[in-house]
Amino acid sequence: MIKPLYIHGMAGISIQPTTEPGYFFDRIVSYAQNPIPARDPDYKALIPPLQLRRMNKSMRMAIFTSQRALQQAGRTTIDAVITGTGLGCLRDSERFVEAILADEGQSLNPTPFIQSTHNMAAAAIALALKCNGYNMTYVNNANSFESALLDGMIYLSEHPDKTILLGAVDELGERTTTFWDMAGYLKRNEPTVPTPLAAGATTGEIAAEGSTFFVASQRPVPSSLGKVVAVETCLETDDSTILITRFLQKHGLDTSAIDGVLMGYNGDSRYDSLYHEVTNAQFAGIPCVGFKHVLGEYDTVIAAALALSIQILHEQHIPPALLVSGPQPQQLSRLLIYTQRRGKNHGLVLVER
Repeated sequence: MIKPLYIHGMAGISIQPTTEPGYFFDRIVSYAQNPIPARDPDYKALIPPLQLRRMNKSMRMAIFTSQRALQQAGRTTIDAVITGTGLGCLRDSERFVEAILADEGQSLNPTPFIQSTHNMAAAAIALALKCNGYNMTYVNNANSFESALLDGMIYLSEHPDKTILLGAVDELGERTTTFWDMAGYLKRNEPTVPTPLAAGATTGEIAAEGSTFFVASQRPVPSSLGKVVAVETCLETDDSTILITRFLQKHGLDTSAIDGVLMGYNGDSRYDSLYHEVTNAQFAGIPCVGFKHVLGEYDTVIAAALALSIQILHEQHIPPALLVSGPQPQQLSRLLIYTQRRGKNHGLVLVER
């Protein structure tokens, strides 16, 4: 039986100042562009400069956030590394393909190819921490982090004495975002963050990037920040309310047991209606929290939502800038995260104190 996964430390890099100590979305950095790169911290504080020069953006973000998560957990070693990524080290992938086209496959520099593989971030973390244990990367579009999270829970059920580093990372590429724009995925009409929701929503999403990592185990300790009770994914569904109801029933719960729900509103009027339908049908009067309208959209942004949910449970307060609807609750013990991307890859995560 899969048991809860306890979080002991976490850290994230995003388009908001989430690397600043004590940051809890009390102020939101505004943008008027699309796509939006992540805010770079002082990487040299945790990564030696000579190593930093050889790292791409994904590797830098992943190693920095993993080191920060370990610091918060008070650990220097871990037993396994499990990551999720939708597109991997995208810039090196683009660079390698461009070199093939430019040089017609002759005299290629192998470095961009080596660093473009999707498991490069997990490998770099393992090398930095000298971790020779289980190492796995999941590439499953917008369900990549949920897949990694589920594997982490399974691994800890089989190895209850182990501690793992679990996280997700995705970066932006120049060519890829151009293709997304051509396909109609990106918001063209006055793209802004915070992104207007509800009546102010227009078509398209705000593309962004980020990295979030957690130190986790199956054993609770007094300093544990929270726990993940359950996770589930679904590629397609005709009715999100049925999907959520079955998920809760599977764990002996109903909507009245949920103190707040984090919804993946991103300001794309074509798909935000899914969240409106769920809210009206199941969570009317229950606090609804947004996150993509301030963090942007990328395949593994749900990892940042998990970190946010743990912060909310710890602070017992929802940042006003993130409260989409419903009252400010008096007590918070259990949160549900529900997200999808472009109408597919639905993900559910149940989080408790």
